[in-house]
Amino acid sequence: MKEKANPYRCCRNRSRNEKLWRQAEAAAVQAVCVREIGQGVIPNDVLTEVTGPGIVHTTIEQWNHFMDDGAIFKILVDRLDMRTVGVAMARVSTSSDAPTPWEIATLHVLPEARNCGASDNLLDACIGNRSAYVWVFVDNARAISFYQRHGFHVDASDGAVDDSLGGVELQRLIREDIIESQ
Repeated sequence: MKEKANPYRCCRNRSRNEKLWRQAEAAAVQAVCVREIGQGVIPNDVLTEVTGPGIVHTTIEQWNHFMDDGAIFKILVDRLDMRTVGVAMARVSTSSDAPTPWEIATLHVLPEARNCGASDNLLDACIGNRSAYVWVFVDNARAISFYQRHGFHVDASDGAVDDSLGGVELQRLIREDIIESQ
C-alpha cells in the first residue's frame, strides 16, 4: 500500500495568544486520541474524566510545567487548513528506574493524519536520535509497532499499572544505544 504524501508540519507559535490557542487544540487532540485508545481499556467513568472538556485546562497547565523544566513540546498542523492534528512531548525523566534520560510523555495524532509520516515527524522533532523510553497500553499493537519501527524494543520488565487510568496495564518500550545529539 502506497503511503500518502505528508501534508503536515510542526508549527512555531508567533505570539502568546497563538501558543495558548494551539495548546488548547493540542490538548483536545490528545483527549480525542486517549478516548479512542481507551475504549474498552479504561473504565468508562475514568475515561470520561480524563477526556472531558475540563481536562484541556489541566493538560495545558501540566504541559507548561514540563516545558518550564525543559521538556520539548511539538504541535503538528495540517498545512492546508492549519488545524492541529497531532501533539508530542518528550522530557527528561524524573523516574528513579528510567532506562534512559529521555521519556516520551505524549505522542498523539488524529486518525485522519496517520499513515503518512505525521507521527514520524513528531517523534523526530521531539527526540531526534536520542535514547528514550515510552509507556503504552499493553494491548496497543499500533503504538508498539510504531515505536518498534523507530528502533524501540519491548522492555523485559513486568511493565506497570496506571492507577490514574483505572488500573490500565502499561508496557515500556526503550530505544537505547543511539548517539546522543544536541
